[in-house]
Amino acid sequence: MNNFLLRTGLAAALLLGAAGARAQQYRSEVRELDAPPPAEKEVDLREQLKSAADPYAKAMILRELAGQAASQKDYKQAAALLEQALKTNGLSGPAAQQVREALSELTLATGNFKAQLPTLEKRAREPGASPEIFIALGSAYLDLKRYPEAITALKKGIAGSANPDPSWKQALLGALLATGREAEALPLLQEQVRAQPQLRENWLRLAAMAVKAGDKERAAATLELAARQGHLKTSEERLQLINLTAQIGAPFEAGSLMQGWMEEGVLAKDASNYSTLAALWSRARESGLASAALEQAQRLSPSAERLLQLGQLQMNQEDYARAAQSLEKAINSGAKSGPAWMTLAMARYQQAEVEAAVDAFRQAAEYPQSRKLAQDWLKYLESGAAREQALMALERRQPRGTATAGVRLGEKLGEAPLALEGETASRGGATPVAAGGSGEGALTPVGAERGRNADGRIPAWDGGLRTPPASYKPGQRLSDPYPQDQPLFRITAANVAQYAAQLSKGHKALFARYADYVMPVYQTRRSASYPQAIYDATQANLGKAKLLGSDALEGARLGFPFPKPQNGVEVMWNHRTRYRGDTVKATYTQAVVQASGRSDLTKQTFLTYFRYGNVKDPVDIAKKNILVYGITSGAKPGGSPEFVALFHETANSLKDPRDVWVLLTRVGKMFRVPPVGYDQPFPGSDGLEFIDMVDMYNGAFDRYVWKLIGKREIYIPYNAYRLSDGRVKYSQLLKGGHPDQGEARYELHRVWVIEATERGGKRHVFGKRTYYIDEDSWNVVLVENEDREGNLWRFQEGHVTPLYDVQAVTTVPSYTYDLKDGRYFANRLFSEDAPFQYNLPMKDADFLPATVRVRYGR
Repeated sequence: MNNFLLRTGLAAALLLGAAGARAQQYRSEVRELDAPPPAEKEVDLREQLKSAADPYAKAMILRELAGQAASQKDYKQAAALLEQALKTNGLSGPAAQQVREALSELTLATGNFKAQLPTLEKRAREPGASPEIFIALGSAYLDLKRYPEAITALKKGIAGSANPDPSWKQALLGALLATGREAEALPLLQEQVRAQPQLRENWLRLAAMAVKAGDKERAAATLELAARQGHLKTSEERLQLINLTAQIGAPFEAGSLMQGWMEEGVLAKDASNYSTLAALWSRARESGLASAALEQAQRLSPSAERLLQLGQLQMNQEDYARAAQSLEKAINSGAKSGPAWMTLAMARYQQAEVEAAVDAFRQAAEYPQSRKLAQDWLKYLESGAAREQALMALERRQPRGTATAGVRLGEKLGEAPLALEGETASRGGATPVAAGGSGEGALTPVGAERGRNADGRIPAWDGGLRTPPASYKPGQRLSDPYPQDQPLFRITAANVAQYAAQLSKGHKALFARYADYVMPVYQTRRSASYPQAIYDATQANLGKAKLLGSDALEGARLGFPFPKPQNGVEVMWNHRTRYRGDTVKATYTQAVVQASGRSDLTKQTFLTYFRYGNVKDPVDIAKKNILVYGITSGAKPGGSPEFVALFHETANSLKDPRDVWVLLTRVGKMFRVPPVGYDQPFPGSDGLEFIDMVDMYNGAFDRYVWKLIGKREIYIPYNAYRLSDGRVKYSQLLKGGHPDQGEARYELHRVWVIEATERGGKRHVFGKRTYYIDEDSWNVVLVENEDREGNLWRFQEGHVTPLYDVQAVTTVPSYTYDLKDGRYFANRLFSEDAPFQYNLPMKDADFLPATVRVRYGR
């Protein structure tokens, strides 16, 4: 309130100056002068005061002295002098009243508003009360913590002034924050920060409000600006900025900031801070910097646990010799555990020290949590090829992120070897594919073979469907762009042997089980197309995208990460990151169909904001670890959803696994649930479909070894417009055993074949799975899921539909057949539902838990 005091002090000095003039007037009332008095000589008023005997004279001198004190801003002294003047009892009634008013102004100038509250309230009620009076009254209320009254008075004072002092608004801001009226305070606080950037308190308040609102990005930006102006004074404030920067997905920036402050000496170079710095560098995938920081922490405060962390970092750097040293020291210091022995064993094996690795695996086998994996390794090491494989891996080891022909270890603690995951093999009619194809001109922009096949039944790719057909009306369901096409032939149980070479194992099983099953085969139309931005980004990803283990993607942006895949998991990442529109809002029907033909229908709604595959605003996964935001709910037809689920899908699930929240709409409560996936049942599927079967496959890849078998030419469902354009009713489609195939369409296409087998130490209800991926769109089209005895159990079929309105490709509808009990699950049916809506405006804030709770809770 310093500026306010200055203003009221000046007003008091002027008032006292005027009082001096009025004093001369009172003199004239007492003594009439016939002629103008001679010029007064300067006199010492204090000397006069000592000699004055008349009460009136004393009062006048005291008033003059008070005016001098006020002009020098000594308001306390001025007030004391006026009080003495009143005590003389020498002033007339009007004169005494003027002194009292002056004394009141001086009391305000000292900031003692509470003492003048009755006077201020009275003056504020008078017509024409000045803005300063309302500000003083509001300040009095503020001192008394009467915040609502303070807000009213301060607002009146500010509104009544053409140029309100910034300190007035600061007082109002304090009152608003004290009453919790943050929404009203925020614009005022932002204005104050702009008007008075030198005020440190406002910056910290603004950051605190952003944190409370869950807007970590704004909080971090605010603190960063505050730091640039020197407003962050304490270690706690600096660490808050560092933590916020890391939390918004910028660990490299956070680490750089922290290291700079430690070097400047404004953050302590202690073990705790070095450990924090190591964690930041590790999250930023700067293993070398992380190791250096952790080594500093270890020197300052030796710790067995920290040695374990250091050993794992050195494993990530493939510095296996130093990793082994760190791990041995940690174990000898007391950090004995199954994972510690396992990691040491892997470090030893990577150096081709097989006997030492065996000893470490035997130690790991003594612990329940690592026994099974360690025993599997010991069996492997007993094979005659174990030493040879280790030596090959040592000699041929390539940089991280590239495929190796040998065994790659240490990607993740406890993970079974990625044995031969990058190899290709010929099996079941598949043809091995050389890495990179046969030259740039032979491939499409997304990595498919551009040319036709040997017999010409698969034509060359000519760019696909780039514009909608004339029959399509925006906002309506997609119309069939090939209305004149008729089946070339139909495959039935009677002639299936004739086409066996071009059929998947799953389709053969359907023919064997259902005598009336049929596949109408049409001419092949390579209609898949994507926006030019996807093509450009895909080419830019060549040589940059890489995987840190199976579930951590880096170096990729917007397009397909691996147009020239070297192993199976890279193919699956292409499926996972494929472009499906920037955003989509979809309501469709799903049905569990019993063997008898009885159907149980539910409605599923999805609101999806693709952050990686987003042409308008692609996220940088190096800064923000996110692939997709989504909201989904399920309900019976015509009913309200009983729950709403929010999910955040990440690009690096080793760092941040999938986040899931569930809102129970009836009670309005939202819960964060552990990451869901793998073989957990998908809601509404009656156990026929698991979470990782949605969209043919989604989620983490860590439970399988993904082996690239090669390519095949097979009949797959393609250009399935007639199943979704409204001509087929659900009652007609959903028949016992399998859907009605009358409007289905199958074509001969080239597909990638991936074989997924359980990774050692992992477990899934499906022991083995075979995936068929369309080369033109990277959509998983067919999946054969086997039980743990090797029997084909569930067969997934997705009907490829190029979305020419947004230049994307998806599979609608999709079916999951249970080949044991005769049921099937039909998903993503929308022939009778509203068309999907693409590229609606969405933002990150729409997918915050608080937003979802407010928007969807009852």
